[in-house]
Amino acid sequence: MTLQAPRVSVFTFQSAVHSTHVLQCLNEQRQQDVLCDVTVVVEDQCFRAHRSVLASCSEYFHSRVSMVTQQNPIVTLPDEVTVEGFEPLLQFAYTSKLLFTKENIQAVHNCAEFLGFHNLESACFDFLTPNKNDVRCHTLLHKCKHGGG
Repeated sequence: MTLQAPRVSVFTFQSAVHSTHVLQCLNEQRQQDVLCDVTVVVEDQCFRAHRSVLASCSEYFHSRVSMVTQQNPIVTLPDEVTVEGFEPLLQFAYTSKLLFTKENIQAVHNCAEFLGFHNLESACFDFLTPNKNDVRCHTLLHKCKHGGG
């Protein structure tokens, strides 16, 4: 006679707000320099952050910080990365919102590509950084700049 193990019912609860709350808390920690474990230097400006957040958002940071064993490493970014382009990406890493202007979109796009940022749709940049041969984009940007519909 074989005894069967009792059946166990497994239920799943998935919070719709948990990930947003975690990001919000991490961003507050970053702003207060609490539990931050890396300093990123861009054009002589220092930004404190969490290695795990940077590594999860960027291929560049993943390769630079995931194997580092020293406490509070300093990562100096090359000249290809500017403060103008990096700051919005750091904000995006902690909020999932990319804030940019027509003045800094090219710098943000260049830095995002260089750093290998995940989850940024190229269409976001394609829409605002038109190809010089694409007349439709120029027309759309002209209308946006001058209030046309």
